[in-house]
Amino acid sequence: MNLRIHAFGRRVLATGAAMLVLPLGPIPAPVAAAQGEAEDAGFTYALPALPDTVPLLASRLESERQRARYAYDEGRAELAEMMPEGSAMVAGFQHDQRWTVTGQTDALIGLGSETYSYTGGAHGNTAFDALVWDVETDRPIGVLGLFANRYLGLSMIDRPFCAGLREQQIERMGDISGDDFWADCPPLDQVAIAPMGSDDGPFTSFRVRVPPYIAGPYAAGSFDVDVPVTAEMLDTLKPEYRGSFGLPTD
Repeated sequence: MNLRIHAFGRRVLATGAAMLVLPLGPIPAPVAAAQGEAEDAGFTYALPALPDTVPLLASRLESERQRARYAYDEGRAELAEMMPEGSAMVAGFQHDQRWTVTGQTDALIGLGSETYSYTGGAHGNTAFDALVWDVETDRPIGVLGLFANRYLGLSMIDRPFCAGLREQQIERMGDISGDDFWADCPPLDQVAIAPMGSDDGPFTSFRVRVPPYIAGPYAAGSFDVDVPVTAEMLDTLKPEYRGSFGLPTD
């Protein structure tokens, strides 16, 4: 399988009706709202509490909230122009996104995002995102940036991810033959990968989150596959990040 990693320069939300792409570009005018509170009936964007040592991370997430709000307002207005007054689709237009901290050490902060959006059509959809943030430099490094040999490191995530995903696919969808539409393990640019840790402890696994339609039909839902950190994986990490990871204890 060709290993590709999620590009954080854009966000793609698959919906029942369309693909909504949020590019990184000029920031729209800020919309006054309390973090984590519903700004109106259809838009919610929750941000976690962050340490003062990462102001650029806080600024990035707030900028993304503003872009999401701008895209929501624009998309809802466009839909309202196309639909009759009182349309249930317009009333149900929704963007609910929640960022959480998946783990934190002196060197790294891991974050994950889950978004439910409805932009028209038969149903809404769920999308995932993730960030790996270097605390000292206050910048994103992504999963690729953790490893001295990025391709070797990602292959150590990819192999157990594909095996774990197949087990879940069979549980939900039955046997999958080699020529089945869902037979191929999705490339890593179609999933979100976040390091997972406990409070004040090291990261001991990577959670790979697969949105609907990527590894099965909508009815099969999304998939979460946890890949434990291994001794081999620890050896592949960059020295400055190695102390942030550890082997699972159970």
